Amino acid sequence: MKIDGLQTFLAEVQSEFKPEGIDANIYYFYDDVWRDLSCSSVCDSATTNYLTRSKLEQVAFHATNHLDAWFYFSSADCVVCLTCSKSPQLQTRRKYRERLQKIEESASNAYKVSHNQLTHLLAKNSFRERLASAITDVERPEMHNTEALESGVARALAVMALDIDHFKQVNDTWGHLYGDQVLRTFGRRLENCADDIQEKGVGDPTISLGHPSGEEFLIFIQANVLREQFVEWANDFRKSIADEVLPTDTEWQWLSSSGSIGVLQLPPTQDRSTTVSVGVALHNSASLLGQRSEEVSDLLDRADTALYRAKAAGRNQVICYDEILSSCGRVIEQDKNTRVVALDIGSNVGVSEGQEFKVFSPTFSGKTKFFINDGRTKRTLGEYPRVQSARIVIFNAQPEISFAYVAEPEPSNSDPLLEPGSHLEAIPAGSIGHLLPSFSKYLPSTSDKHERGVTSELLDFIKTSVSNNGAPFAVVVRFTREGEYLRKYGTVALNTALAKLYREAQIVFPPATLIELLDRGSICIAGPNSVYKESIVTDFIESVTVDLHELGVFAGIFCEADRESSTSDTENSLDATNAVEFARFAAADAGRKPETRLRHFSYSVASSVLGALLESNAFEIAYADFERLRRLGVESARLFNLGGLIAVSLGNRRQALEHYSAAISRDSETLVYKSNYATSAYILKEFDPALKILNPVSLEEIDKLRLIHPFGYHCYARLLAMAWQNKSIFFDSSRFLHIANIALSIPEFQKSPDNAVIREALASLTEIQ
Repeated sequence: MKIDGLQTFLAEVQSEFKPEGIDANIYYFYDDVWRDLSCSSVCDSATTNYLTRSKLEQVAFHATNHLDAWFYFSSADCVVCLTCSKSPQLQTRRKYRERLQKIEESASNAYKVSHNQLTHLLAKNSFRERLASAITDVERPEMHNTEALESGVARALAVMALDIDHFKQVNDTWGHLYGDQVLRTFGRRLENCADDIQEKGVGDPTISLGHPSGEEFLIFIQANVLREQFVEWANDFRKSIADEVLPTDTEWQWLSSSGSIGVLQLPPTQDRSTTVSVGVALHNSASLLGQRSEEVSDLLDRADTALYRAKAAGRNQVICYDEILSSCGRVIEQDKNTRVVALDIGSNVGVSEGQEFKVFSPTFSGKTKFFINDGRTKRTLGEYPRVQSARIVIFNAQPEISFAYVAEPEPSNSDPLLEPGSHLEAIPAGSIGHLLPSFSKYLPSTSDKHERGVTSELLDFIKTSVSNNGAPFAVVVRFTREGEYLRKYGTVALNTALAKLYREAQIVFPPATLIELLDRGSICIAGPNSVYKESIVTDFIESVTVDLHELGVFAGIFCEADRESSTSDTENSLDATNAVEFARFAAADAGRKPETRLRHFSYSVASSVLGALLESNAFEIAYADFERLRRLGVESARLFNLGGLIAVSLGNRRQALEHYSAAISRDSETLVYKSNYATSAYILKEFDPALKILNPVSLEEIDKLRLIHPFGYHCYARLLAMAWQNKSIFFDSSRFLHIANIALSIPEFQKSPDNAVIREALASLTEIQ
């Protein structure tokens, strides 16, 4: 019985004996030493002496007048120690042993069901149950380690499917009994590697190992790490098998001592080399909707698909599911008559109609060595360069296969066919370098900035312009319906449209401007304000709107005129170095009118965007945008008030109070800011600070509050009533008597339980008068 089995045994023992005031612990023998199950530490000499002596007793070892009784179980090579309230006599120890044997038998049977009996790793159903629980934990932030959360990396989960390469050959050559020993050793290697990973503690990892059947193994890891760390761990598991013969002489001794291997002979060293292929799938809560069992199946299926790709690509390697589409596909064949290309990847890894791929022959993939052989020696001079042989587009996608036509070069029956095994590289949405005149299949680096959406050159351009006392402008042109268009027509259509937008911008705007891709659905045009003309931008947007009407073209603009008009007593001056971010914000969907084609950034637009997000209940997005604006230096009384309203919607009253206070400090005349502050302060039971802000307001203004903010008016009455109840110096009887009856008559608050304190104060004051 392995550690988790012993822990189950201990839990049942403690549950059985704790009501009787008896404490229990288990000690187990591992690596020639006794260990304490509660802390995995090696036992001291005195405890080891008791444990050794317990193996010689039929019932239990018990020192005279001691409270401890030590019960040895040979089936699990463990000792249960019961600590009683008084020294247990022999008859009592016999009864305890009978009870412990029944518990051990129950725990052992449960363990046999939940674990593979050969390797003692989790069986298929147990692994799935534990994985389902892990998915739930990952999606519940409160379950995560505090220190790991503070690292700034969210809790993530990855599943790894492993398959021993050419294991059938091992069984056929050396027999199934020897094959079982390979599986046992394989499982132990995985456990040792898992222990090393957990001991290092990177990202606070939790690892579970499974052995559903045969040569197939499963692993899942929860940790606060990024994708690259999971891949590194997968390679650690792979190398723990491949870097040393399996089993080693030492492992063979362990096998001999821990189980019967009959008359088996250890094969020669050269026949014990073993490798493993690994497929990795990362859990993505956004893409796994539905029942938990379906999420588990989906995750295991994706890991298994990645494993299949790893074996098909040559074995002894790690492949992630999310990289299959981008770089793991291969050409199966090309029909010589139709020129149609068959590919070995399909819709089960994300291939869809309209998807583009670059094709590289096996030789010119950038992965093939260039050898020279002079008849005596063979040596490597370098590598064949990476040269694109074609660009293809999918027109038919089936689960495990897809078919494409050749888009470039123009197909001709005289052209050689694409080689079987040619490498595929998916062209992502938003990649347009291959569609521009400057593209070269021999010099692909010339279009790198069109492939990755890099903005560093753009930002440097803006900063340089500002430092040279220039005033930059930025225009962000985006497709508001790019997601819908992509699903309908595929990447080739979207990339073609984006390339058209890019080329048109190059023609229309002067050479002094810089044009760059921002993402798969937008470009940015930036330049000195001296060349900015509103009419050019307007005509350009109107023109591309006609050409690309299905994509919903919209533009956000920031120029010197926007900066000059931004400054007021309650607003910060806009920093021109943030021109690109301001233009992107202006190009957002929220708050824009359907008939408009462009929008300049301003404080009014910022408020409109946040207000629209608030009205649509997109509170988290709204608050993220509010904080983003603050980081850009965009702060005003109105924005702080909106920030407070959004914080309230998220349940963050304390933050809301801070934002309302900031709004009041910038604009002390607007009554609703004070009213909003008061309502949050009331919920937080900070009555006096709220009254300190509202009491100086004239009654004439307070009367207006009933019309513009009824809740704030009613809340003011409650605040005064609480001040009366608490005998606060901020209680003002004349104000309370002026508004109390009116507050009680407001229809939407007539059933409010808070009316009781208002009525009580009102009755008391009326009685006094």
